[in-house]
Amino acid sequence: MNKCATIFFIIILTLLPSCFRDNPLEPLPEISNSELMLVYLETHGNFINSTNSPSLISPEEVNMNLEKYLLLDIREKVDFTAGHIANAKNIEMKNLFDYIKSVDTSIIKKIVIISNTGQSSGYAACLLRLYGYQNVYSMNLGMGIWHSDFVNKLIESSKNARNIGRFTHQSFPKLNYVSLPALITGEKTIDKILESRIKLLLEQGWDNASIDIDTIMNTYNTDKKTIDYFVICYGSSSLYRMGDYGHPPGAVLFQPRLDLNSSAYLQTIPNDQKVAVYDSDGQTSAYVVAYLRLLGYDAKSILGGARSMSGEMCQWRWWTCFKTKQFDYVTGG
Repeated sequence: MNKCATIFFIIILTLLPSCFRDNPLEPLPEISNSELMLVYLETHGNFINSTNSPSLISPEEVNMNLEKYLLLDIREKVDFTAGHIANAKNIEMKNLFDYIKSVDTSIIKKIVIISNTGQSSGYAACLLRLYGYQNVYSMNLGMGIWHSDFVNKLIESSKNARNIGRFTHQSFPKLNYVSLPALITGEKTIDKILESRIKLLLEQGWDNASIDIDTIMNTYNTDKKTIDYFVICYGSSSLYRMGDYGHPPGAVLFQPRLDLNSSAYLQTIPNDQKVAVYDSDGQTSAYVVAYLRLLGYDAKSILGGARSMSGEMCQWRWWTCFKTKQFDYVTGG
């Protein structure tokens, strides 16, 4: 479905309730699951393009509400046992959706997803938000910022890239409009389509939705000075320039809360190419990738964001820019 057709369906489906009351319409042409999800999501809050995204919560707020919030720690059992926030429950990502459905979320003020660096929790939180759970948040920067005992996970996910010399300052324009990815789930209703996709993505896990910059740059073609990935810089023009470093060749700038709309540039993202997204530190790009993967794109979030792509210790590397807290934690199961 092209851009104009997608917008047409959004308008039509928005008008359907009032139209059916008096003048039933002719059946609409069949649309794919990705198109149906896009129409539904954009007419039901448009979360990814709203000011509510990304739904991050600070460690300070979590620390002040340990008894009030539902804390779900999706780290590996060994990491959880080594140290976790009091009252947190250890839930595997693949079981997260079923667990959320099993509790009465209406009586819970906030549900906080916790991971090592805040990136996998952001990915999971976005998928749950897209299903309709509006009180789900990701703890910003994860346990790596909660206490210095856990900061090594942040350091590992933001290792200095060895590809600075192959970045560029050349600006690359948006591509031509194409159809959304062809996606078939076997489900017929929007709630079942969303549920099946979200459960599948959570089961596949964060490893399938993330990538480090060195892996991307390993596909660098010296002669053509290109890489195999369609790279999205999701942020400001200053992030795109990244000081003296620039960006990976071919990277295209997308403005947050604007360019991922169907009426803007969502459908300039290739539907037949691997996509990589980065922001400043990997928190927001995790949300973007969750949205794109839900729609069927082969998208991955660049671990550590721009901080993993530069060499300046203080300006770009978060463990020197963001002081870790020294909040209490407990050990054991």
